[in-house]
Amino acid sequence: MRKMKSLALLAMAALVVGCSGSKDVEQASVSELYTKGSNALQEGGYSEAIRYLKAANERFPGSIYQEQAMIDLIYANYKSQNYTDIETLGNDFIRMFPQSQNQPYVIYMTGLAYSAMSDNFIQDFFGIDRATRETVSMRNAFNYFQGLVTHFPNSPYTQDALARMAYIKAALARHELDIAKFYAKRDAWVAVSNRVVGMLKQYPDAQATYEGLFLMKEAYNKMGLTTLENQTQQIIDANKGKSFEAVEKPKEPELTLPKVK
Repeated sequence: MRKMKSLALLAMAALVVGCSGSKDVEQASVSELYTKGSNALQEGGYSEAIRYLKAANERFPGSIYQEQAMIDLIYANYKSQNYTDIETLGNDFIRMFPQSQNQPYVIYMTGLAYSAMSDNFIQDFFGIDRATRETVSMRNAFNYFQGLVTHFPNSPYTQDALARMAYIKAALARHELDIAKFYAKRDAWVAVSNRVVGMLKQYPDAQATYEGLFLMKEAYNKMGLTTLENQTQQIIDANKGKSFEAVEKPKEPELTLPKVK
């Protein structure tokens, strides 16, 4: 009985704290919300920072704090590994602040979020190549990095974005090669050749694409397409001995939080 009463008291205490926290957000001014969110962010309290900054952003649209609050929110969500909200925040930021000097940062962070979404600790731990898994997030990351490089070639984030694009391209090429191997095991030779042709178009300099040429040659042989088989052999011979630079996974970047000027 005493245990039941203790649990009830704990539940009531939690409810009171929850209500007081809600009032703290609902009744605060935009300056109070932003200040509390910014302070929490500086102290590494990312969940608390998100609560205040999100309220400042949503309750006071168009305020003088909104641009910085959205930048801070993107940073806090990334640090909290809450990646799913970052794309929405990023797209809203670009729409609302088209002339902001912090657009490159927002695009870069969105790409990082998608890169992180494609990662998996268990796959890393057991040495499983994530390129053989789901690739949608990787492709989205590549698109954001490509947009950054194209529109903001001189940004401080461009070189890292280029390195990440190279890593993603190599990973996606390996993914395509695995699919081609899957088709080859099932004697689906038309599918094999089509897959490798696609690799040649999208990832011409990848090591996986060179390895795919041998599958494509075998596919043409199985289909009796001697001319195409010989042409493929010529490409293999022309690239024989070619060295491929190892593409390592980029390290986690050292992020700094930009300030609106």
